[in-house]
Amino acid sequence: LLIFLPLLTLLLRVRGRPSPSLPPGPLALPIIGNLHILGRLPHRALAKLAQKYGPIMSLRLGHVPTIVVSSAKAAELFLKEHDAVFATRPITQASVYLSYGAKGVAFGQYG
Repeated sequence: LLIFLPLLTLLLRVRGRPSPSLPPGPLALPIIGNLHILGRLPHRALAKLAQKYGPIMSLRLGHVPTIVVSSAKAAELFLKEHDAVFATRPITQASVYLSYGAKGVAFGQYG
């Protein structure tokens, strides 16, 4: 038990850190990620996080890494100049199951 507890603590710290290639963001909890931060008013929570981490930040919603853009100028850059990169949807187990391997219209990939 004395060996297991420090190893578990170390594992949780390492898994909670975002990737160095992602924008800054709060540390995530195992399983739920940053969902606990959003609360009942996610727009206000995201505004507070933007004040701390800047207009482009990363969150983990469950196990899904998510980039949040909270300024109009950055959103315009992402949606106009890099639209093809962000046009596709992530493949999830639900989309694979519900739409014949994520090939349906609602879950299909761009292009």
